[in-house]
Amino acid sequence: MHWRITLEAIDPLAEGYRKEFMIEKDLDGLADGKLGCSIEDGKAIMKEVQKIIIERQLDLWVRYCRACPTCDGLLPIKDYNERKILTVFGEIPVRFPRLMVCQKCNPACCFTFSPAADICKDRATPELLELSARLGARFSYREASEVLATFLPDQSARTFTTLRNRTLALGKRIEEAERQQRWFEDLTYSDRSQHELALTDDPAREFVFNADTAHIPLIKRYGGRTFEAVVGHFGRGGRGDPPGPVFAFEGTLPRELKAAAALALKRQGYADQGDITVISDGAECLKRLASMLPQPVTHILDWFHISMKVQPIAQLASTAPKHRSSFGGRIERIRWRLWNGQASRALSLIARVRRDLSRDTVPSIWAHRADKLLETLQVYIRRNQGSVVNYAERYREGKRVSTAPAEASVNRLVAKRFVKKQQMRWSRTGAHYLLKVRASVLNGDLSQRTKYEAPKQPIPANIASFISPTPPLFRAA
Repeated sequence: MHWRITLEAIDPLAEGYRKEFMIEKDLDGLADGKLGCSIEDGKAIMKEVQKIIIERQLDLWVRYCRACPTCDGLLPIKDYNERKILTVFGEIPVRFPRLMVCQKCNPACCFTFSPAADICKDRATPELLELSARLGARFSYREASEVLATFLPDQSARTFTTLRNRTLALGKRIEEAERQQRWFEDLTYSDRSQHELALTDDPAREFVFNADTAHIPLIKRYGGRTFEAVVGHFGRGGRGDPPGPVFAFEGTLPRELKAAAALALKRQGYADQGDITVISDGAECLKRLASMLPQPVTHILDWFHISMKVQPIAQLASTAPKHRSSFGGRIERIRWRLWNGQASRALSLIARVRRDLSRDTVPSIWAHRADKLLETLQVYIRRNQGSVVNYAERYREGKRVSTAPAEASVNRLVAKRFVKKQQMRWSRTGAHYLLKVRASVLNGDLSQRTKYEAPKQPIPANIASFISPTPPLFRAA
């Protein structure tokens, strides 16, 4: 059985462009349930359709570029080039001319240009690059390459290194677009000299940074076992509202933190109004983030990490000896004081409990374990005492008190791709670019993040006069 597929173009030139091609389907497999077109048939059909459409589009584009804007003549053709363009539906060989500048308008110029080469500078369509980056960000490069080869034509010959290079190239473009945005746009914000009135019924006025760090295995030849990456959300609103877009990058350098904070403020529309709050687990690199933002900024110690250090002590209290029956109640009082922002009273109660444990004449394993857990909690609260706030009051006002969104993003961005699921080591550059792509995929703005148009700068008067000098007669008049 033969099938004829006909494509007819309706374009501005009103020409009868018509192409046909044949496919063959036998009837031998009907008994086995082979109905319709298979994946291989679909690949062959879409590749042929893609080839016909691309040839017609390039032909129209070359015709448009050959028209001289000055004399309405045709630009001369010097020679023809051949190139293969990678698309989602196959590798398409094309033949296009190289044009010379108009010899009538510019007889002294003889340089050439290729109108078709400017369309696909990467020799691949942006859709294919974005699709490769999306799959490479979600799965391992080898698995993503196998998925592409299963459903798309001419992808089986591509190795997983090709997909890796595409993914990292897209991450590099995101980095360059962010660098251009920081260069051309004013992302500096002045400190506020006056506090705004507190409105308890308006949690949306608060801009919240939820940030956390993650450890990524490092390639052995670079030295060290792991390196840190920063993952977080920046948004506005209270508890239960969307946490905002996610940001992620390798390293904890101050300039990277400051650049990420400036871009986050820009994207959320910060205009020197509203409260800025940073919620973190007390890491030193994240504490520096509060000093880089427009002041005043409130830094809050994450309640989740405080609770995770109190919970083992509360569980240990269920196995306390009979003469330590009041131990569980004292731990609950420590938790209550921390929840209500009474860090000093909580530290003093921890010191009294530890002192009572040390008075036992007969040492025990239970007392030693309880003392170690209390010491860990005491050191943690003492180092971050200035960041302990009244969590109960913030909770009643509907504000955020923990970095739960950041913890979930660490699991989605880092743990599933870098640590748990994929047992491999990473370079700092590769992890940085891949984190950029994964964060953009999670936010759903991968296409927008790679494109940034710098604002047009006005040409200075001295340069403008040099480029377009005023004629002598006009200057004399």
